[in-house]
Amino acid sequence: MTLSERPRPGRLQPPRPADWRAEHVARIDLATAPRIPRVRPADVRRISTAQDAWDAWPVQDLSGQPARIGGGALWMTLAAPVAADPNLRHHKARIHLVRPTADGGWRDLGPAMPDGFSPGACEWSGCAVLRPETGRVELHFTATGRRGQPFRTEQRLFVASARPEVRGDDVRLTDWSAPTQTVDPQADWRQPALGADPAPGFIHALRDPALFHDPDDGADYLVYAASLAGPQTLHHGAIGLAAADGAGGWRDLGPLVRAPGLNHELERPHLLRTADGVYLFWCTQSKMFAPGGPVGPTGLYGMFAPGLSGPYAPINGTGLVAANPPDAPAQTYAWWVTGALDAYGFVDVVADAPPGDRLGVFAGGFAPPFRIRLDGPTSRMA
Repeated sequence: MTLSERPRPGRLQPPRPADWRAEHVARIDLATAPRIPRVRPADVRRISTAQDAWDAWPVQDLSGQPARIGGGALWMTLAAPVAADPNLRHHKARIHLVRPTADGGWRDLGPAMPDGFSPGACEWSGCAVLRPETGRVELHFTATGRRGQPFRTEQRLFVASARPEVRGDDVRLTDWSAPTQTVDPQADWRQPALGADPAPGFIHALRDPALFHDPDDGADYLVYAASLAGPQTLHHGAIGLAAADGAGGWRDLGPLVRAPGLNHELERPHLLRTADGVYLFWCTQSKMFAPGGPVGPTGLYGMFAPGLSGPYAPINGTGLVAANPPDAPAQTYAWWVTGALDAYGFVDVVADAPPGDRLGVFAGGFAPPFRIRLDGPTSRMA
């Protein structure tokens, strides 16, 4: 990142973290909970026949609205070659550029970063912004493992920027700056994500960085998925907050939200500012809730605060913004809410796929977006 790209330092002091508690989740009524529309096989939007795709995010402007590059929106997604075992996609994940098409589909433009450029063995989720002062795209991403080494779930956060090059409807990112590590992997409040997984299917988190430009102080902040340190070693999900230091680095401000004893992971956190205040969204799966306590559905969750520093309270009193329908509890996941309040997720498992069809195991494409409405600490489906 060049000197001209360095954001203004954030003045926010470490906020008092908000706890997402069992009493909040226990209030969820599945019979009346806001439901994501049912996804059918024909609704799945793949980026290509050769690539599975899942977590996606738009290149945004600093207000959180999708930016226009070359006359249209530009998105990024995790993608990997189609494999017999879809779970192995995480070991091969690359960030791809994709364009929405006029018919509601998506076009794959190929990897965002050059081969051998990322510091990781693979690339996991992040965010991207178009910097108005330079015209460059700034990509925050998770480098998982180490380049040239066997895959492991060690996670580190990096930023790099590139110049968009438009040729007709095609877009490439060129002239990349060297990746720079942002949030320090070690902090007293966090369990380090070094690849020492506590249980099969459960990994410590230091991933999914998402940038937020706060109009109140004109500074940049990052939220990211984290794991709390301490005796609670499995169901200890959290969302961390870091502030730009003005010198190209980031100052860790500690946890913004904690879920000790409740949930293992609060994934893909991102912040959105409206006239009412600040909304913090994340997603989680029902299997990540602690046994013996209340279990929420796989869905989009969030908290609301009048400003970035809080105090934060669960949206709708429970945190739940939108859930997969009870008859298709695993159909979609990993939603990103845009400034237009459209929620984009990927299709995981299609409940009514024909027997033996791959859609009944992993669909590997995008779901139709749904829209939400926000009113202070409450939300509803539009």
